[in-house]
Order: sequence, then structure tokens, then C-alpha cells
Amino acid sequence: MKNSIIINVIGFYICWWITIYGAVSKLYYIGPLATLIFIIIHLYKVTNHKKEDIFLVFSFFLGLFIETFLLNLNIIIHQGYLVKYGIAPLWSVSLWLCFATTLLHSFKWLSKRYFISSLLGILSAPMIYFSMESMGVVSFGLSKSLVILFSSILWGIFFPVFIYFSDKILES
Repeated sequence: MKNSIIINVIGFYICWWITIYGAVSKLYYIGPLATLIFIIIHLYKVTNHKKEDIFLVFSFFLGLFIETFLLNLNIIIHQGYLVKYGIAPLWSVSLWLCFATTLLHSFKWLSKRYFISSLLGILSAPMIYFSMESMGVVSFGLSKSLVILFSSILWGIFFPVFIYFSDKILES
């Protein structure tokens, strides 16, 4: 069990860095391709594909919604974004899919700990967006203090939603 958790965490970080590297290098397809490979390997290792598939689809659409929402409010501006469509780029949604693979496994300890997951979201979201900004893959359309406020509120709400949905998937 511990081996699978370690593999899950390492796979997530490898995927995250490949995706960010691809966005920095303007090779926007690299991240989604790495994510696809990681998810195939991940699904090969899991025992309940149906639950995992449902959770990954949910995560994809939630990530797409949140990143597109932030983009259209001019809060977070992604590199590789197609202006005429107003949709967040696939590389940014790929990060959500990689993250989702950890919630039913590495972050399983957060199950039913909604307050803790909310605090983690509030504290980690600004750091994640600021690290991506420092690497040049996103820019901010608002002041940094407003980006902190918006990202903290969103992740403070949606990280527990992720955990709640993963709990429901595991219970079904």
C-alpha cells in the first residue's frame, strides 16, 4: 500500500513538472500527453476503474470550470489560452487531472476532513498560482492581494468539494 502511495505522489509531481515545463516552453501538448500516460498507468494500478473514471471526469470538468472562470474574470491569465474561445488551456486542466489521482489515494487521509481540506486549499492555492506566475505560465489580471483572495476563496470551497465527492465515490 505504501509503495502505491509513493508512486502516486511521485507520478503527480513528475506530471506537474512536465506540464509546467511544456507550458513554459510553449509546448502545450506535452502536459496533456504526460497526464494521459500517467492516468493510463494509474488506472492500470487501481482496482475500481468505474469509481476512478467517474472521479476523473468530475475533476476534469470542475477544473475546466474553475480555470475558465478565473480566466474570464481576468484573474488568472494562462499561457496558451485561445482568446476567441474563452476556455482555459488543456495543460491547466491536465494539472487538475493529475491532482485528482492523488485524492482517492495519497490524500485519502483527508476523507471527511472538510475543514482541514478547506484550510489546505486556502493556504496552498496562492502558493501554487504564484509559483506558476514566477515560472511565466500564468499572469495576473488583478493585484496580487486580490489573486490571493480569489484563489483562497475558490480553493477553500472547492478542495472540500473534491474531498466530499471522493468520499461519495469511495462509499458507493
